[in-house]
Amino acid sequence: MNATYLLLMCTIVVALFCKKSRPIYLWIIATNLVAWYQGVINSIGIFFLALFTTLNYIYLNFLLNKFLKTLLCIIIYTFIVAAMIHYLPGFLNLWVVHESKLSTLSIPFSMHLNFDQPMVVLMVYCMSDLSTLEKNNNLSCQQLMKYTIVPYICSIPFIFILGYLSGLILFDPCLTNILWIWIMHNFFLVCLTEEVLFRGCLQRAIQNGLTRYGVHNGLWAVILASFLFGIVHFKGGLIYMGLAAIAGFLYGYAYYKTGKVVCAMIVHFAVNLLHFLLFTYPMAMAK
Repeated sequence: MNATYLLLMCTIVVALFCKKSRPIYLWIIATNLVAWYQGVINSIGIFFLALFTTLNYIYLNFLLNKFLKTLLCIIIYTFIVAAMIHYLPGFLNLWVVHESKLSTLSIPFSMHLNFDQPMVVLMVYCMSDLSTLEKNNNLSCQQLMKYTIVPYICSIPFIFILGYLSGLILFDPCLTNILWIWIMHNFFLVCLTEEVLFRGCLQRAIQNGLTRYGVHNGLWAVILASFLFGIVHFKGGLIYMGLAAIAGFLYGYAYYKTGKVVCAMIVHFAVNLLHFLLFTYPMAMAK
């Protein structure tokens, strides 16, 4: 793993836990400079990141009329979607594993280190009030642990046993030589991007919208966001979508109770790690 991604992971840790914004932005700038030096991002990519940052700043800090606010929102979300599906130009995402089977029972698996997706999501996290709100959360460590561990324990019957009974996954314990890089990739790139977007942004936006219409039970926002989380996993089929929605509910519940993206990330990562270590990953071959 090159210096760009190691620096990116350090930047993510700083962004998640540092209460002051200046050190976070210095880390982000340094990460992008190293990425540019190493060819992970070129001048076009730097331009699009700068444009995205500028649009975000205008949207969040300027008083705009309804039309301009809506237009900017659409453009920003277009940027985010383009980054999520790797259509944003100027980035070189590195393949680590390509169409490789982790065991004889699993389907082929691919993994690449991407820079566009986490960097765009990191900017969303840092520039919005999401970062500030969760760092001012006053829950005790005991409460944070409770609402992180309980959803994870619930994943065993509701995800793994159901997944096993459906035939989607099989019990297949194994340790592979890509475990260390998979761990870093999954926690810092996959879990960060999905939890910031689906829990920190989408679930919170749904909850705020429902509150305006008199619906004050935040669990409805958890349910709706987890339903959408299931839908975006459509490539895995209906059973996979259903299990992803259940998983999304557990991650969303952790965020709902703690108000911390990092707690949802930990639950998400713990579920994925158990899947990777003990079952066919990403799923079993069709019989």
